[in-house]
Order: sequence, then C-alpha cells, then structure tokens
Amino acid sequence: MRMLLAAALLATSACATSPREATGDSVILAKAVTAIERRSGGRLGVAVTDARGALLFGHRADERFAMCSTFKLLLAGQVLARAADGVSLRTPLPFTHADLVTYSPGTEKLLGANGHGEQRLSFAARDAVVLSDNTAANLILAHIGGPSAFTAEAHRRGDRVTRLDRNEPTLNENAPRDVRDTTSPAAIAKSAAGYVYGDWLAAAHRETLRGWMIESETGLKRIRGGLPQGWVAGDKTGTCGTAYNDVAFVEEPGGAKYMIAVYLDRPAVKGDEASAVIADVARAVVQDLP
Repeated sequence: MRMLLAAALLATSACATSPREATGDSVILAKAVTAIERRSGGRLGVAVTDARGALLFGHRADERFAMCSTFKLLLAGQVLARAADGVSLRTPLPFTHADLVTYSPGTEKLLGANGHGEQRLSFAARDAVVLSDNTAANLILAHIGGPSAFTAEAHRRGDRVTRLDRNEPTLNENAPRDVRDTTSPAAIAKSAAGYVYGDWLAAAHRETLRGWMIESETGLKRIRGGLPQGWVAGDKTGTCGTAYNDVAFVEEPGGAKYMIAVYLDRPAVKGDEASAVIADVARAVVQDLP
C-alpha cells in the first residue's frame, strides 16, 4: 500500500492524472479510476490521504461535490472538539414534533406523547454519524449557531473549501453548478484526518468518533465493501438521490493508516449499483499491492 500511494503522490490534479504526469502504480490506479468513472456514467471524485491528511492520490480531487450527509462526520468532530473547551456533551437539545424532518430514526423515538422530546448533544452526534439522523444534525447545527458556524469552524481549521449553507433536508438539493453545501474530496479527506488521526480531538474523543464510524452500517457496500478482509475501517456516507458519497478511515493490518473520500455525482446507476462503483474505487486503490 505504501509503495502504491507514494507513487500516486503525483496524481493530485483536479482530474485524473495522465500517464506523462505519473509513473508506475499511479498510472495503473489513475487508469483504473478513470475506467470506473466512465462505466458509472457520472462524475467521480477521489482523494486518498495519509494519516496526516497529505494527499497521496487524487482524481477530480479539488472539484466541488455536494456533501449530502458526509458533512455529519465533520459536524460530530466539531461537537467532540467543543468538549475540550468545556461544552458538556450532556447538553440537552429540546425539540418538538415540528422539528422532525425526514429520516430521523433515532430522534423520532425520543418524541413524547405531548409532542416534545429531548436529545443530548453526544447522543445527537452519535445518531448523526451512525444512523445519519437528519433531525439530530439539525439540532446540533442550531446549538452551534447554524450552517455558517459549521463553515466558520471548518475554515478555522484550515479547510477553506468545505461549506455548509442549509439544514437538512434542503442541503441535499445538489443543483448543477451550485456551490452551496459542497466540499472537495481532498478537502474533506484532510479535515476528516484531522479529527480521526490528528490532534484536533483528545485521544478519548478520537476513539469515540472512530467507534461511531465503525458502528455505522450505511456504508458497508461502499468503501468498506471494496477492502480486503482483516482491514479496519469506518465511514460516513452521504446520499442525495443524484449523488452517492463516502468518507472512510482505512487501516492495513500492518498498521498503515489512510483516509479515502469518494464522491459520485449523477451516475447512470442507482442504489446498490452506485455503492458498488464506490467499492470498486476502494478495490482499485488496494488491489495492486506488491
């Protein structure tokens, strides 16, 4: 894996590298990803980074893609980071029936017969990652100051690309050429590495976030579906109807650690077939190991 990704370091342009821009395994990987994109019928963005967030391979890595629910990974990271500043993870987040939005499998169970309920900040963050609970994400956003506060924190961490402009579910619109609620594969992979492997979180909170990503089952057919047995991985998916995304930490049995971000925009395939495209990307990254 180290040889493959080190060779792929040159493959970091906005689009796939051409053979004259890279040599060895990076050419093989770039051709494989280009072929996968062509078969998908959509626009495919890929970024592979090391544990420090340094880009090792990219295909359309700097192009913008709708985040869909992948923003919830960074949102949960922001919640856990605030704990170091004294914000209690047990902070109550009250809500009413009017606050519930589509796909909120965790939060809706907390609604009382009187039309009122309450989430706790840490449980809302967990539900946002593990269940992709939309209301939980909205409650967190309201608590921290809205989408603009999310974006400001991403920028403060050095990510000047990722931006959130709306709440669930309107952030999933994914209108052509709309920069709202977008990121790039390279930007989100680097930010995710900061939370999962870097010093942005205390060690205990890093383990909490990793645990949530492993616990989530929404991405078992995406990046994790293309990994060999024995690898450790956890992820956060995003699906907008016209987009299929996944961001994962990936660890070899030997200990090497990576972040992989895959964004598939407007493919000709849907559902499990679109997830299989993402799995094929992960498989292409690891299949030519020496």
